This record gives sequence, C-alpha cells and structure tokens, in this order.
Amino acid sequence: MKIRGAVAAGHIETARAACDVLEAGGTAFDAIIAAMWAACVAEPVLASLGGGGFLMARPAGKPPQLYDFFVETPLAKRPAEQLEFESRIATFAGGVEQEFHGGYGAVATPGVVAGLFAVHRDLASMPMADLAAPARGLARDGVVVDPFQHYVMNIVTPLLGFCDETRKTYGAPKEDGDDFKVIAANTRHQQPELAASIDELVQNGAQGFYRGDLAAALVKACAQSGGYLTADDLAKYRVLIRDPLLIRGRQGKFVLNPPPASGGVLAGFGLKLARDLDLGAFGDARHLDALAAILKTTSVVRGEFGAAPSILGDEFCEGYRTLIGDRPLTQNGTTHISVVDELGNLASVTLSNGSTSGRMIPGSGILLNNMLGEADLSPEGFHNWPCGVRMTSMMTPALYLANDGALVALGSGGSNRIRSTMMQVLLNLDVFDMSLEDAIVAPRLHFDDDLLSIEPGFDTDILDHLHLNEQHRWQESDMFFGGVHAASFNSFSHKLNAAGDARRNGCGFILS
Repeated sequence: MKIRGAVAAGHIETARAACDVLEAGGTAFDAIIAAMWAACVAEPVLASLGGGGFLMARPAGKPPQLYDFFVETPLAKRPAEQLEFESRIATFAGGVEQEFHGGYGAVATPGVVAGLFAVHRDLASMPMADLAAPARGLARDGVVVDPFQHYVMNIVTPLLGFCDETRKTYGAPKEDGDDFKVIAANTRHQQPELAASIDELVQNGAQGFYRGDLAAALVKACAQSGGYLTADDLAKYRVLIRDPLLIRGRQGKFVLNPPPASGGVLAGFGLKLARDLDLGAFGDARHLDALAAILKTTSVVRGEFGAAPSILGDEFCEGYRTLIGDRPLTQNGTTHISVVDELGNLASVTLSNGSTSGRMIPGSGILLNNMLGEADLSPEGFHNWPCGVRMTSMMTPALYLANDGALVALGSGGSNRIRSTMMQVLLNLDVFDMSLEDAIVAPRLHFDDDLLSIEPGFDTDILDHLHLNEQHRWQESDMFFGGVHAASFNSFSHKLNAAGDARRNGCGFILS
C-alpha cells in the first residue's frame, strides 16, 4: 500500500526513484535511500559512491539526528613527490576560471556507501536490493544526459578527461584529431561497470566497499599511482551520528548540520542575528540593507573565528546584532534531495563528490572525490591537513519545524554559497511567510571577498544606496546562488508540497 509523500531533487530520475519507493509502500527514509543510489548514477559529477555527504533525519515523533558520512582525511601521509596530484583549470559560465586538483592524491576516504547502509540499518523498512534497483537499472540501461548535467560535465572536462578510464566512461565518441569532449546532451549514458558495482554492494553490504574487492582495487591503485588511501583508511571509516543544531526562529525552529561541518553553524549565526532585527518587507530598503550586513558580518566572522560553535552564543551574537541594528537605514559539485511522507518522517540529504578527482576505482565505474584537492576544504594549504579527521563542509541539509504544523526538509548545493542561500530561504519561510515555491524562487544575495553578488529581481534604486558599494549584479538567476530542493508536510492539515530550484535543475513531485 503506497505512502503519500513529497520529493524534491536535482534530477527527474533521482526524484522518480524516490517516488517509486513511496508508491511501493516505503517511507521517506526508504525513498531517500533509493534517491541517493539513483543520484550517483544520474548526477555523476555531483554525487558518487566515491564521495561523501550528510543526511538529516527526523523519524515521526522522535528527535532529529544528523548522519555524517562525509569524507575523512587519510590516517597517514606520504611524500608529496610520490603523489598523483595535478592542477586542472575548470571554466564556468562567462569564462570564469577556477583551479582544482585531480589524481589519486586528491582522494579522501569516501563515506557515501557507509552512509547508505547505516541509514538503511537504522531507518529503512524495505530490502536494500529493492531500493538500489532503480539505480542499477539506470546504470545498466542508461540515463539521457540532460542539458544541466551536460553543462556541469563541461565545467570539469579537464578532470573527466584525466585518465583513460574516465575518458571512456564520460567521453563522446572521438574523431581523429579531436580533443576530449564529454558525452553530448540528450545522449543515453550507460554505465555497465557501475551497475555491476551496485549489484556487488547490494550482495555484500558496505563491507564490500571498505574491506572487499572494491577496497582492494582502490588500495592497489593508490599504492601504485600516488594516492594516500590504505586498507586501514577504509576499514576504520565510520558513519557518525550527531545531534543537530537547534536554532529558534520567529515562527518555528531551524534544525541544522552541526560541527565539524561549517555551513550549519554559519547559517545559524546569520539566522540568530536576523531573529531580533527589523527586516522590513521582502525587497525593501530595510530588508536589503540588513540582509547585506548580516551576510557581510557572517563572512567576517567566518574569516576570524571559522565555524566555531561559540559564535552561536547569545552574547556573541548580540554584539554583532547591535552593530547591524545601529546602522542608519539606506536605500565547487553538490546535489540535494528532500523527502517527506504522510507519517511525518522527514529526510534531507546533501551529497558531494567535490569536483571529482578524474580517477575511478579501477573496473568499478565509481568516480572518486577530490576533497583533498579542494582549496575551500584545505585552509592551511594542500597536504597540511591533520590525519584521520572528518573534513569540514558547507553542506547544510536542514529542517524547518514551523509553529503552524509545517514540517519542511530542505537543503542546497552551491559550495560556499550554501550558507547564504540556506539562511535566506529559511528567512523567507520564517519571517516573510512565503510559500515553499516563492521562498525558493525569490532573488538572493551573497557576500564574499568584499563583493556583494546580487541576483536580478531587486529594486535597483535601493541597491544603488546600499552601504556595500562593491556589487556584482547578475543579469539572470544562476546556479552560483545555490539550488534549494524542499519538501514539506503539514502535520495539522496533512497537506504535502514539493519545490525544486530551477537554478539547479530542480523538480518536485507529490504522491497523493
């Protein structure tokens, strides 16, 4: 008997996998596991079994918990001259370039497989074979590459063309003399080796990845080709279950990703600052001036204090809130899935493979992360990380529990813009009483490196008179500003809703 629910995701096949499970009688947790498997096939740059992530879960009638299966630094280092760690330049829309690093030396210990099986063990009601079946079928039969996935692949072409195996898996048929090109849009992309790996994991569980043949293949490749990972790194990896951050809003409660992840702390800091400030009406002078100031303050605090939980202290926040309130009024790859059901179960998961390392577990079809080669995750410089620790992340799978009975699961991709994106969408819900759709569609700001980036949709006369004069006014909405995919269930009215963010190919489905 089917269970009514709502799903929002960044790919129609990811969302469809979740809907099929709800239709078959699975809960939101069964559905989100199926969607995670599917995302690793349909969204290969953004999600992978070789990456990491976080899942916020609130079983009906129970406290929320955060499943941390993000990547971990290796337990030991090796000399830099032995590493395969190579610079690659990715090109974004408008010709903006960013340096990434690929090779086995950029791969941190993956956590997605462990996360899938930990959530299944604790929260699922259906067999894993049934939940992985949609993904296995997509890998075997192929997924049509939609324009958004093609766009994302093009950005990291230098990484997808890193080695023969990735070229074969993600490359278009090559004509004599052609440079490497990624598979064309509207082409059916088949991944038979990945389908076989999914079968192996279903049969053998997480230990197939961390202790079995897949582990042996990865360890051998790292030893021979310049990677850090050893059998110990894989065997000792554990999913960590944490209590989430709980921040009081005006009309509800925010449930956020706790440390060592940084995104939830920084978003929470901004939300606490905003709670007792006059924010005016959405888009007016008071709102934009206060919002810009909060974003700037959060950026400054991040630079000075990192994401230490102490920044959420009432006294600390009050000092910064006073500074803002006293001001005169003036005119790198991530995907998210949210699932809720009529029983009141809420699930929100954010997955990332970094920008991909350009390396795979040989013969497996599993693309590996490059988190050790991401500058945002290596603030002390590459190869200077402490050994055997969970890496930090801006990812912020979240819940919003409103006083009017609305229960919202939401999250976003978008690298360091996640903190500002999530804060603004949550404020749209909590302060400005927007519908789920309007809260996501509304234009956004982002502050970083002394520059205020602004989406179109705000009054330009007001923008001209903001305190922050260093502005970049975008001509159209863009994935730069994140992509919030949200699903909700009202415990009073029993109404379901879902909204995907068009900035990142979002789609939402309601199973009623």
